[in-house]
Amino acid sequence: MKLSFLGPAPPFRGGIVTYYAMLARVLTGRGHQVFWASFRQQYPRLIFPGTEQKGETAAWLDHPNRPRFVPWSPWSWWRTYQDLRAEQPTAVIIKYWIPFFAPGFFAVTWLLRRHTAIRVIYLLDNVIPHEKYPLGLWLTRLALRQGHGYLAQSDQVRRDLFEVLPATDPAAVVTVPHPVYDFGEPGRPRRARGEAREALGLPADARLVLFFGFIKPYKGVVHLIDAAGPLREEFGDDLQILIVGDIYGEKQPYLDRIAASGGQQIIRLVDGFVPDDTVEDYFLAADVAVLPYISATQSGIVQIAYNYDLPVITTDVGGLPEVVHDGRTGYIVPPGDSAALAAAVARFFDEDRAADFGAAVAQEKQKYSWDRMAEAVEDLAGRPSS
Repeated sequence: MKLSFLGPAPPFRGGIVTYYAMLARVLTGRGHQVFWASFRQQYPRLIFPGTEQKGETAAWLDHPNRPRFVPWSPWSWWRTYQDLRAEQPTAVIIKYWIPFFAPGFFAVTWLLRRHTAIRVIYLLDNVIPHEKYPLGLWLTRLALRQGHGYLAQSDQVRRDLFEVLPATDPAAVVTVPHPVYDFGEPGRPRRARGEAREALGLPADARLVLFFGFIKPYKGVVHLIDAAGPLREEFGDDLQILIVGDIYGEKQPYLDRIAASGGQQIIRLVDGFVPDDTVEDYFLAADVAVLPYISATQSGIVQIAYNYDLPVITTDVGGLPEVVHDGRTGYIVPPGDSAALAAAVARFFDEDRAADFGAAVAQEKQKYSWDRMAEAVEDLAGRPSS
C-alpha cells in the first residue's frame, strides 16, 4: 500500500527524524511506498532553546521528502493537505509529541477527513507533554480527535490517551513498544568496545556511565551530576560519567552544578548534537546507560541502549519500568533521588552485573522490532475508514 508521513525529515535532526527514517526503511522493505510530507521549518529561532535545528544526516537514514509544513503558517497547512490529497495514500502517519504542532496537524487532518478517504493514524510518543504549554491539553484534544487510529508506545501513553480523549474506541488503539534504534552503518562491522573508546578519546579501562540525549529539565541530569560526588568517593577517578547531548536552555547552571558536585573530576560534559555516525560509538563504549528522568512516558534512549545490549539504570516514572526490568536488565530508582541513583550505579559495578544484565537485554530487545511496529501500522492503515 501507499503510506505517508507528516513530520520533520532531514536535514532536521533529533530522535523524531531518526524514527521516521527507520520506519520508512522498514516499510519500504516490506513492499510499501512511502511519501514523506515533511517540515520546511520546525521551530521559530526565538523559541528554540537548543543550538542548531539542522545538521548532517547519515546517508543510510535519509529518505526522499517534500518540505512544505510550517507549524505557524496556515498557508503551508493548506499546501501540505493538497500534497497529501494528490498523493492519495491509504493512510498518513503522524508522530505526536508536543502541543506546539497541534494546530497545524489539526488543520491538515481535518481537511483530509472531510475531503478524502485517507486514514489518519497518530503514533504517540507523549499525549501529556513533559513541559507545560499554554492550552496544551486543549490543543492535544483538538489534534488527536481527528485520528482514525492510534499507536501507543507504552501502557502509560495508552492510559494518557483515554484520560485526554475518554470517548476513544479501544479497538482503534494498538499498543506496541518503541522499537530499538540501530545507528550502525549497514554493512560496516560493529566496533569493539576498546575501538569505540579509542575513537572517542575515552579511557580504555574506566568504568563508564553514559547519559545521552537532549538535556532538558525533565530529564533530571542534575541528579546524575549530584551522584558524582559519592561515586568518586567510592571508585576514585576509575569511574567516569559521560553526559552527552545538546543543552536546551542555559549551560552555566549545569557547569555550576558540576563544580559544586564534589565529583567534577569524573564528569565529562559533551555539549552539542551528536552526528548520526558517531552515536553508536558512545553506546558501544559505555558500561551502563543512566536515565535519571523526573518525568517520562517512554524513552528512545533506552531503545538505543538495548540495541547495543547495554543495561539501563533509570527512574520509576511513566512507562520506563515497563521496559527496564529492575534487577534483570538494569535498576529502577525513585526520581529526583541522587543518593539512590549513586547507590544503583555503585551496586551495578560492585556486583559486576554488566554481563548478566547485558544478556538479559539481548533477550528482552527481541520484543522491540521494527517489523512489529510496521505490522501495527499496516493493521490500522488497512482498516475501513468511518
